[in-house]
Amino acid sequence: MEYNLIREKRKTISMRVNGKGEIIVKAPLKASNAVIEEFITSKLHWIEKQQKRVNKINAFRNEFAFQSYIYLLGQKYRFEDIDLSLLMHGNKNGKLLDFYHKEAEKHLPTIAKEISAKTQLIYKSFKLSNSRHVWGSYDRKGNMKLNWRLVILPKELIEYVVIHELCHGVHLNHSKAFWEEVKSHCPDYKALKKQLDIYSFVLQIG
Repeated sequence: MEYNLIREKRKTISMRVNGKGEIIVKAPLKASNAVIEEFITSKLHWIEKQQKRVNKINAFRNEFAFQSYIYLLGQKYRFEDIDLSLLMHGNKNGKLLDFYHKEAEKHLPTIAKEISAKTQLIYKSFKLSNSRHVWGSYDRKGNMKLNWRLVILPKELIEYVVIHELCHGVHLNHSKAFWEEVKSHCPDYKALKKQLDIYSFVLQIG
């Protein structure tokens, strides 16, 4: 099995599968090749699972053409169907990002309020985030952030993310009790969580 090995000052061996499906292994400077190979062999099932995940995400990503279409709340629109002329920046990419930000400012707070009222799960403040890594966050003070890129996704996935974050107001962790709380408000959360995962490439837009 091919893999990229990086030796560095560290105490343990770690491994990840990148967005191209490549295996990246980091190992201590003095770790023997035999120990590294044994570690990789012990992770073969995990590697196969991660590579299948990456292939699924990449295949799904290839269905999108962000240079030719606008994606909003899970729907696809032609550029001529959306009036971008009133937006600030001169080039198409700038106008498109402006459009997504404005749509996020319009839709995401509304969805958050609706979910909060429906579930009786509360938050104290709301902001949009520009994270490249997470869809949302909720801190111990009740401050919730939602990634503006969520507005590209189907509404049911946005609602799942909102429920997920609001449930951190009850359990500020990912314990069994937390997931039971999520389930009480979103019975099909496992399916939605898997669906959300294949949209992970959207976090790199912009």
